[in-house]
Amino acid sequence: MVTRELPWTRGGLRLTRAVIEAVEKDALRGYAADEEACGYLRGPALDPLVCDEHVAMPNVANKLHAIDPERYFRTARAFFAFNEKKFDDAVRASEAEGRPVKVLYHSHLDAGAYFSPTDAAVMSMGEPPAEEGGAITLGPGPAWPLAFLVTSVQKGVIAEHRLFVWDEGSKQFVPSELSVIDR
Repeated sequence: MVTRELPWTRGGLRLTRAVIEAVEKDALRGYAADEEACGYLRGPALDPLVCDEHVAMPNVANKLHAIDPERYFRTARAFFAFNEKKFDDAVRASEAEGRPVKVLYHSHLDAGAYFSPTDAAVMSMGEPPAEEGGAITLGPGPAWPLAFLVTSVQKGVIAEHRLFVWDEGSKQFVPSELSVIDR
């Protein structure tokens, strides 16, 4: 679990219009492929609440489902997973470059922009459900010092974006402010 608090982990982020458009393009690509899109957003360390760079990541949920459909009972249409080692390497390299990763994003297909119980369990290093509708266990908190963006795609159209951050006091993910800036 990450113990350091960085400004973007409290929310109030400002995404450049180009970044939000890139997230939307990736979410629409994912919708057309019948899978949740995922990736991360970076920005300058000296402007900690700004994200001005988008990086898409492959959603490997279908591969996991094919290997072990009992454990990974959801396909990429309703679940996202990524190569955590590659992501961790990107987080470390980005920090060293002075352009830290600030946001992990994913999309929801024909569902709202909410932080699902499965999202909360996985992103807090807890236990996701063992079966559809099963119980989850929240973990101690995020593995990386990030905010989390969820983009809703409804019937092939971007419906909404919502940002979430980990609240240490309540030990849960809570909605946060997000704005789009022209830059």
